[in-house]
Amino acid sequence: MRKFEHGNLALKAEPSPQHYPNPLTEPFPYPDYETLRREKEEKRRRLQYSNNVYVAYKQSTRARARHMFSLVLVVLLAALVLGISVWRYAQIVELNFSNVRLTRQIKELEKENSLIRNEISNKMSLEEIKENASTEIGLQKANSEQIIQLNFSAVDKIVFAGEAAQENMEYGFAVNTIEEWVTEQRGLP
Repeated sequence: MRKFEHGNLALKAEPSPQHYPNPLTEPFPYPDYETLRREKEEKRRRLQYSNNVYVAYKQSTRARARHMFSLVLVVLLAALVLGISVWRYAQIVELNFSNVRLTRQIKELEKENSLIRNEISNKMSLEEIKENASTEIGLQKANSEQIIQLNFSAVDKIVFAGEAAQENMEYGFAVNTIEEWVTEQRGLP
């Protein structure tokens, strides 16, 4: 059996000096509890102070962040209101330009309309019609032999236009004469 000196409970020998190089000859000093307590208190107070500083910094950071957030929110809200008002103003200006353009177009159309009315009234005058009929179409004034007097003393009748209606007409010869002249002028067979 080998000897086991460091943990052998069966060995009842005194510890050798090689195992304990610094033998204690004097007793341990009595600890200074007051100094230890003061050091612990000072350490606790420093930790508490640093913790308070950290908490205060954190709270002030949160307060600053809330303040900055509310400030940014107010600025964004003001920018939004300003943007909406500018957009509405732009819409109003665009509608105003559109109204001005439409008013200008209306005035131009009214001028054209008045010119067209003047042309129509000029072409509707009897003098103009007689002149155009004689120069362009070649119409002449009717002789006394060409004038037919119609008797309208008979009761009015409603006649439907058509082939059978022309035969029943009282003045069918006059209508046929006019139609023949129109087809001759047009050059139709």
